[in-house]
Amino acid sequence: MARKRIIKMSRPAVEQESLLNRITTRIRHSLELQEILMTTVKELGNLLESDRVKIYRFEPDGSGEVIAESIKDNNLPSLLGLHFPATDIPKTAREMFVKARQRVIIDVGLNHQTINRLDCPETGKTLAAEDIRYAKVDPCHIEYLRTMGVHSSLTVPILHQNQLWGILACHHTQPKRFSDRELKIVQLLVDQLSIAIAQSFLLSQARQQASDEAIVNQISSLLHSPLELTEIRHTVLEQTVKYLAGCGGRLYIAPEGVNWPAELYTCGQQPQNLEIEKSPFWQEIMGVKKTLIGETNEDINPEISGIFPDIERDKYQESGLTITNYIIPNIYAFCDISKAPQLKSLSSYFLEVSIRSMLAVPLQYRDQCIGCLTIFRSEIETETLWAGQCDSEARNDRPRKSFSAWKEIKKQQGRHWKADELKLAKSLATHLYMAAMQRRVEAMIRHQASHDQLTGLANKLLFNEQLSLAVVNAHQNAEMLAVIFLDLDGFKNVNDTLGHAVGDQLLQAVSWRLTNCLRVGDSIARWGGDEFTLLLYNISSAQDVIDTCQQILHSLCTPFYFEKQELYIKASLGIALAPYDGEDAETLLKNADAAMYKAKQKGRNNYQFYTRAIGNKASERLVLENNLYRALENSEFLLYYQPQIDINTGKIVCLEALVRWEHPDRGLMGPDRFIPLAEETGLICQIDEWVLRTACLQNREWQLMGLPLMRVAVNLSARQFQQHNTVQTIAKILSETGLDPEYLEIEITESIAMTDVKFTVSVLQQLQQMGIRISLDDFGTGYSSLWSLKHLPLNNLKIDRSFVADLRNGTSGAAIVKVAIALGQGLNLEVIAEGVETPEQLEFLHSLKCDMAQGYFFSKPLSVIATTQLCRENKEWKLTCNPQCN
Repeated sequence: MARKRIIKMSRPAVEQESLLNRITTRIRHSLELQEILMTTVKELGNLLESDRVKIYRFEPDGSGEVIAESIKDNNLPSLLGLHFPATDIPKTAREMFVKARQRVIIDVGLNHQTINRLDCPETGKTLAAEDIRYAKVDPCHIEYLRTMGVHSSLTVPILHQNQLWGILACHHTQPKRFSDRELKIVQLLVDQLSIAIAQSFLLSQARQQASDEAIVNQISSLLHSPLELTEIRHTVLEQTVKYLAGCGGRLYIAPEGVNWPAELYTCGQQPQNLEIEKSPFWQEIMGVKKTLIGETNEDINPEISGIFPDIERDKYQESGLTITNYIIPNIYAFCDISKAPQLKSLSSYFLEVSIRSMLAVPLQYRDQCIGCLTIFRSEIETETLWAGQCDSEARNDRPRKSFSAWKEIKKQQGRHWKADELKLAKSLATHLYMAAMQRRVEAMIRHQASHDQLTGLANKLLFNEQLSLAVVNAHQNAEMLAVIFLDLDGFKNVNDTLGHAVGDQLLQAVSWRLTNCLRVGDSIARWGGDEFTLLLYNISSAQDVIDTCQQILHSLCTPFYFEKQELYIKASLGIALAPYDGEDAETLLKNADAAMYKAKQKGRNNYQFYTRAIGNKASERLVLENNLYRALENSEFLLYYQPQIDINTGKIVCLEALVRWEHPDRGLMGPDRFIPLAEETGLICQIDEWVLRTACLQNREWQLMGLPLMRVAVNLSARQFQQHNTVQTIAKILSETGLDPEYLEIEITESIAMTDVKFTVSVLQQLQQMGIRISLDDFGTGYSSLWSLKHLPLNNLKIDRSFVADLRNGTSGAAIVKVAIALGQGLNLEVIAEGVETPEQLEFLHSLKCDMAQGYFFSKPLSVIATTQLCRENKEWKLTCNPQCN
């Protein structure tokens, strides 16, 4: 008997353990949460002999729905699928469900409730023993249960991620006492449900992620397919709208400069006659401003505006999402457009075509936005089954009288955007952005390879291709074309005086004017530096080219304005005609270049057609340039010296060093034939240093020979003078040659001195401090002001030979010379007159008390040997001296 009693008493425990094992096994083996929930309520109903077991899941708004239910013998009505308002469960009860994991057992007949708390509400820690409390039931709650036909109930919270996911409720039509064993089994089952919910959530996430990855991969493949770009983007937009359950969409690619105009792709439902991308809101989110219209970021409530910065950043931690959040930092989701203040002015256009929800995703990386992806959703009609209809105001005091289902139908509703949809939209927008940028970068690389970055014009490479093709076409069609080589006159002075920034702006402005002078279809390129090439197709006669050239010269007559400064720039143009001046691109360009140099020789600011004579001269110039490079290496340069005479004593006080080129084929060449070429090629600095070193060595040699002490004057070119190490170079040469600085005189022209007065003063002061004398050459031919002369550290003023040659009483030359001498004397400078050739000129200069003179009256430039002999004689020139005796 004892053994049978033990078996009989243990059977309920065995059944409870069996139930727990069955549900646990089902959770382990089933992947569907709904199946697990239904199994749980069914098994639990059998275990507890409950008339109704239901699982009630909460919605984000606090309302709930019965999603699983088990009913015994139809003792109670079914509540499956019915929704309950949030007010059915008081806020305080919800909080204690979470904080304390409390179970509530109610006996309606006794008006008694037992509350079992598993956790401490203050700390959240699990209690060693359950905290059991007893209390009366709220009368309203008692009536609520009686209305449902319940006399005894057990309510257990179901938690997920520390949030109230739902509740498990067991209802009995008769009073029911729950044993401790039953309560433990129920709690264990609820804990298993929490595990199942977490498992289901992770599984759902994994499935969603796999689905999203497949979608993203498909879109990525489309974006990089060999199809036409328009077809690709249309297809991508259609697929994106489909995957995001939209009714229509737009893909807008913003313009970038003149190379990429704006592009708009649409599909499905669209607002009629509305360019939404030009509206303030879209301009705003695409980076026109930093904040929404009239608001700061702090003023915006994300729940109201529908703006979700960095959606789900904390929730999704996959490494693949990092770049998505970085490239697409914000998305703009609107559940109901009619309630969005940012779209107030546009909402009527959307609602007219039943568009209610919208998602806008700027294609953006940091501050660079290249467009926007917009998805529309049409309005929907919702149906909700509520458990009983009640007066919301009266219900604050009393519960509803009936739980009969009633259907609430809402029309013109918007659809909420789920977190996984927003995440997918971000990913797709990221791929759209990267694909668009990749195409832009590739196009930019191609463009930069064939275009000038500063002006945007074709470069030398592209122009050569255009010209080669044009020559072939012209030959086949018996047409004539023209190649124009254009060089800006005086552009270097702009760069040197105003800086390269202003020079760049000038080139851009000039290129714009030149382009406007061309006919439709003609080509222009920036050849390099300040040179441009133009190609005129299918001209009927040379007059067509003349008209274009005259238009170009006329357009450049209008000044340019930069930084409140007025600038004038002119141009020299050379023209070559095909087929007369060449039948290939290389020949035409060479001949147009030669004609351009002829235009410069003709005084600049004009145009010249190529002729055979110009071609011969250009060839000669090229040969001379090549020879010039070898002249220094072959020691082909030599110095001649011309004396400067003290007019009062007649003695030689200085010798000006003048360079000559002993060309192996052409003989002795003067500086006018090769110095301009040396300046163009950049060899002038090397020649200057050679002249300075040779002159210093020669003067030191004359001193060691015992000849009278005198200075040697050396001219510095503009390029040499403007070198940052000019002073150091001169000091080094003086040190290496052993010449005392007081026997060196540096001559610079007036135009060089005025290029950068501040720099000139600094260099000349350093030279004077060394003991070197400074002479301002060609005075009167530049644009120096009295203020500039006053502040320049000078010793001598050299009057240009052009004024001395015009020394006749009453002439302007005489007046200028008088003023120059008086000015020099007023500034305590010694005045030197160049180009003195007659006794009358010398006498006139003497009458004005000019200090020194130089010219053929005294001596022509002499070789080193002749100069040495002249210095040995120590000759004194008299005012009445006959020039023939020299």
